[in-house]
Amino acid sequence: MTQAFASDTNSDERSGDLDLGALGSAISRKRNWIIVPTALAFLLSAAFVSVVKPSYTAEAEVLLENQENFFTSPGRAEVQPQQEGLDTDLVGSQIQVVTSTDLARRAVERLGLVGNPEFDPYAKGLGVFSRLLVAFHLIRDPMQIPAEDRVIAKFEEHLSTFSPLKTRAIVIQFSSRDPALATRAANEIANIYLEMNSSAKREIARQAAASLAAQIAELRIKVTSALDGVERYRASSGLLAGANNMTITGQQLADLNGDLSHARSDMADGQARAALIRQMLREGRLAQVPDVANNDLIRRIAEQLVTAKAQLALESGTLLPGHPRIKELNAEIANLEVQLQSTAENTAQALENNSKIAAARVANLEAAIEQQKKAVVVSNADAVHLHELETTAQSLRDQLNSSLTKYQVASASANSMSTPADARIIARATPPQEPSFPKKVPTVALGTIVAFVFSLGAVIASELFLDEPRRSGAAVEPRPIDERKRGIARIAARLKEFGVARREDEEDAEISEDSEIYDDDFGAKVVARAAGQQGVQIVATRISDSEAANAALIGFARNLARDGRPIVVDLHAPAKQVEPLFDAQQKAENMLGLTDLFEGNASISEIIHRDCASRLHFVPFGSGEAIDSDDLDTVLEALAQSYDFVVLAAPPLATSEMPKALAPYADFVVLAAPKNEESDAACAELKAAGATDVLVIDGMEEMAAS
Repeated sequence: MTQAFASDTNSDERSGDLDLGALGSAISRKRNWIIVPTALAFLLSAAFVSVVKPSYTAEAEVLLENQENFFTSPGRAEVQPQQEGLDTDLVGSQIQVVTSTDLARRAVERLGLVGNPEFDPYAKGLGVFSRLLVAFHLIRDPMQIPAEDRVIAKFEEHLSTFSPLKTRAIVIQFSSRDPALATRAANEIANIYLEMNSSAKREIARQAAASLAAQIAELRIKVTSALDGVERYRASSGLLAGANNMTITGQQLADLNGDLSHARSDMADGQARAALIRQMLREGRLAQVPDVANNDLIRRIAEQLVTAKAQLALESGTLLPGHPRIKELNAEIANLEVQLQSTAENTAQALENNSKIAAARVANLEAAIEQQKKAVVVSNADAVHLHELETTAQSLRDQLNSSLTKYQVASASANSMSTPADARIIARATPPQEPSFPKKVPTVALGTIVAFVFSLGAVIASELFLDEPRRSGAAVEPRPIDERKRGIARIAARLKEFGVARREDEEDAEISEDSEIYDDDFGAKVVARAAGQQGVQIVATRISDSEAANAALIGFARNLARDGRPIVVDLHAPAKQVEPLFDAQQKAENMLGLTDLFEGNASISEIIHRDCASRLHFVPFGSGEAIDSDDLDTVLEALAQSYDFVVLAAPPLATSEMPKALAPYADFVVLAAPKNEESDAACAELKAAGATDVLVIDGMEEMAAS
């Protein structure tokens, strides 16, 4: 391949090239053979592009994507995330739907193409030549084919669909002699495709609802039978429920235990009080015993004793000890003291008798408890079987509730006429200004060049193989061309650029790992996602509304400004989250924000502001009261095209469910909170809501300072 071509037509044995001078003379001599065909091709091409009827091609584009989200289906427990990429087979399948006969039939009917001469040449009947061909059975009689089928076949020839490489878009092209018809047809095909997609989803929901209805009817019978079996077994086994959802035997055992506890308490109390009274009697402190002091009889005797002693003291002042009155008073006092002592002894004896009665009651209750324990043990086996029956009945009931929920969702989707299709039109067709066929200048130029090349090639071939032109005597070694070197050079250049980008990514990852705000591989993930075509979406939230947590989130956003271009979007109505970013001369009420954009009072460039202390950009909440979810998706998609990081400053978890709703659609979730049990629970809730990664910012003071 790299060796020079050696001719064997030269009289000399040395290898040599053609005599270019002789070949040029031959071409000059036969120039008419080149000029005439070239001129004739030019005239024929010009006549062709002037006579042929021009055809115009209109183009519409449809993007395949999942339109279901939390806002379109708020009642569903799970909504599949939007597909970031579709495989080639799925895109090809959707192209087949666009080119299907059913879609073509609907489009022909809506466009009214039946009877159009461009799409049905036989609408006015067969020509003479066609009649002859039909008469000799050379072709099938076109009039035997329904007019709609003939139009559909021609319609499919004018329709062209394809998908650009590595995209989820489908390009719909339709050609016609009428540019308005081509435009209307391309747009109508796109609309019909979306309607068919939405109708297919409703049909799937309708079939699911019918299947669930039969399943629900069967489950209801099973649930009723299971619950009836539970109640029958409970009645037959005597496991009737008492207070606190306990069985009767268990409740009786609990009551006996309570009575036993009270009896033991009464017995111990009586014994203690009797012992105390006897001890006080021995010590002579009878008046200090509560039971004695509260006794009415003892209290009256004590009062009489005090009165007698007072009388004795009074009489002793005037009478001698041997006086009969003094002796009478002393005898009365002694009698009262004996009565008091006897009454206290009786009280102590009564308490001891009460404690003995309580002891007998304790013994009886203990015997009753032992018997009741045996009854409880016997009923435990029946309780186990009853629990199995209840578990089975509850499982069937849960399955029935789940099926009912699914049936309601499927029934609502089947009856809803606003079911979103898994595609959307991103570019509608506009009337073409230039015909797609024929391209006059390129067609004439190409025909002329082709004729010139073929004529010149024919002349050169005739000279080489027929006239045997002269060869030059000297053999000239041609310069070899190695195409592989060029390809290797291009690949090496690309590999060099890839290596530089790879090293820069590794350096960014090392910086992220050394920072206090990143986890082990969180920085690498951020850098890897930021290197893509769209920015990384991060939901930033906190457990409760605190200044420290808000300062930590602001510090986190400013820290991102060192690695790329971040922007903070405030989604909290009070509009206090981004106040630390305001300039000293700015006021929150005077700044245009997100809700002002939705209301049409500001443009997107007017709501984006610059941080006073960093390269961070931010969007305030605005003067409105609520956020439109559909408009928010559009704004976030636009910001993701211009910024490396889009930080959604959501309200605290304690006051709003918005962070959980946004978590499944974000690349990461940032939680500003100390690392404790409360933050762990919040992380678990966010991950349960669908968050991919949750980053907990600890050390708020350091973060706020940074």
